Amino acid sequence: MKNYHFAAFPQDLDIRIHFYFCILVAVSLSRKQGRIASNRQKNAFIMKWLKNARHVVTFNLAADSEIEWLRGEILRHHPDRDPEPMLRLIYQTASELKMR
Repeated sequence: MKNYHFAAFPQDLDIRIHFYFCILVAVSLSRKQGRIASNRQKNAFIMKWLKNARHVVTFNLAADSEIEWLRGEILRHHPDRDPEPMLRLIYQTASELKMR
């Protein structure tokens, strides 16, 4: 995750925390419903979720950079690489920054 940082504005951080929370919940629910059985399927699900997230007003433009960055990260790595630990780390780090 080199050269990656959160925006300085608190509302942007709130949007990013919400964004990562939503994607983690979506992945978890999809897995529990049996739609995700492998890391490759998880990556495909996340890529589709990111495409749809561009149209969600809640995320607005503040999450646009997150969407682009995350798409690039997924495409840059092997399709069997599990992205969930990275998503959790980002969510936890952002949440801790918010609490400061």
